[in-house]
Amino acid sequence: MQEHRQVMVAIAEARPYSPIPFTPAWRAILAILACAPFFALLGRHFWQVLQSPAQLAATRPEVMTGLLALVLLLCTLDAVLLALLWRRRHDDAPLPRLTLAVAFVQGFGYLLFSLAFGNFTSPFAVTATVSTTVVGCALLGWRVVLAVAGFNIPVALLYQALINASVVPYAPALPPASFVQGVPAAWWAWLRVEEYYVGIVIGGALILWAFTRFDRQRLELERLSCTDGLTGLANRRHFMERLDTEQKRAMRYGTPFSVVLCDADHFKRVNDSYGHHAGDDVLRHLGRVLAGGLRVPADVAARLGGEEFALLLTGCTHADAVKVCERLRRELGAHEFESQGRPFAVTMSLGVATSAGDDAGALLRTADARLYAAKAAGRNCVVGAGEAA
Repeated sequence: MQEHRQVMVAIAEARPYSPIPFTPAWRAILAILACAPFFALLGRHFWQVLQSPAQLAATRPEVMTGLLALVLLLCTLDAVLLALLWRRRHDDAPLPRLTLAVAFVQGFGYLLFSLAFGNFTSPFAVTATVSTTVVGCALLGWRVVLAVAGFNIPVALLYQALINASVVPYAPALPPASFVQGVPAAWWAWLRVEEYYVGIVIGGALILWAFTRFDRQRLELERLSCTDGLTGLANRRHFMERLDTEQKRAMRYGTPFSVVLCDADHFKRVNDSYGHHAGDDVLRHLGRVLAGGLRVPADVAARLGGEEFALLLTGCTHADAVKVCERLRRELGAHEFESQGRPFAVTMSLGVATSAGDDAGALLRTADARLYAAKAAGRNCVVGAGEAA
């Protein structure tokens, strides 16, 4: 129970409230919004350069005009994709074509800008590569990233081959006038700095988000691996692990502990008379009774299967364990269930065994024998040492 509660607390701390459900459409929308600052930043600079005679003289006007047109085209495509995705934002169904289209628009746009400013002279190439990879893997999936990479990498290699053959210029958006004695001109220096920090902020935020999401999934898997889905108690595997740990601790330090096996009396009658839905309600309430009557996080309540439950009471003498079981038995018996307007009550039988140097298997066999003795004694009772039939 201690590990179970620690996992639940960790999940609660790692999962802040978010009004955005992560459907496939929402993930694609977030991918577009994450890339939007880059396109807005570059579009602003291309426009400023075209409006400034001094800056325009230091660039290739036709290239800047083409790049600005490319930004506008990418923004238009993103707007169309956003409109299509927004209508499906609550749909849990996969959207492979729209997702791939989103990835290609963002990835190919980044590739063209990286080639325009040069892979080795602009931090945009680095930040774009990191950011698009993180965005793609975290939001769209690695298969989509692989598909876009399979298209972009050959294009980049082809362009590099054309540069080596002197067919096209390296960094066509950066003529020699963009540098003054080897130092970037003011407009180019500002663009490099802004590109770098925007990329760091977006990439870092997405990396943090991705790792938080992965960690939350890991914690959820850990919780599911040790929890019974119906009652929220520990499952059989987790109970046996804790029992083995407690038995080793008892042998080392001589501390007592008790094991209780219990189940709901005549549970099959409940299912037959009131339906399985009512039976599930009984099991859930029995789980709440057992969990609420223990000392947490020291003790463990578990559902072993069906209507069979078990308790591990650490540092508990036999007399104290019997008292705990009597209290739990009375609490369950006092509760009135109702199904289809018909009230009914459920009782339980319990068998108690306390460690006296026994191994875990022998302790469970003793508790099981006393549980059957409780059934034979008329049910709705607790049987401990000296009371077994």
